[in-house]
Amino acid sequence: MKSTAMVSAAVCALILAGCANREGVAPSQNPSLQEVSPSTTATSEGGVMQRSLDAWLKEEWTPLTAPAAAPATPAERPDTNGSAAEEEPPFTLQHYIDKWKIYHENQDKRKEGEPETPSHAETIGTLPVIGE
Repeated sequence: MKSTAMVSAAVCALILAGCANREGVAPSQNPSLQEVSPSTTATSEGGVMQRSLDAWLKEEWTPLTAPAAAPATPAERPDTNGSAAEEEPPFTLQHYIDKWKIYHENQDKRKEGEPETPSHAETIGTLPVIGE
């Protein structure tokens, strides 16, 4: 049993030594580590969750939280003191809450005409063996 533990420890040390063959080298620049686990796919393709979030932000969040149309006449616009590039105010939690409220109001308006989907419990209840 002791010899098995010693062999396992030796193998682990050998693997770790192979992955860390140079001091001061970033993991992405380590050739031994790149052979075992290349890092190019993660940065170039993005993960499923990131792609899903990006699609949701682009297709739902941004259109449903877009601010109202800008005033048409210069008299209705806020005074910019001749500065074309206005600085945006700092992002606050209240700003996020306001956008979230607008998003849900617009989402409710969009779903008004659609038929309501049954809940999971209702669907399970209709199954022949499980349902009543």
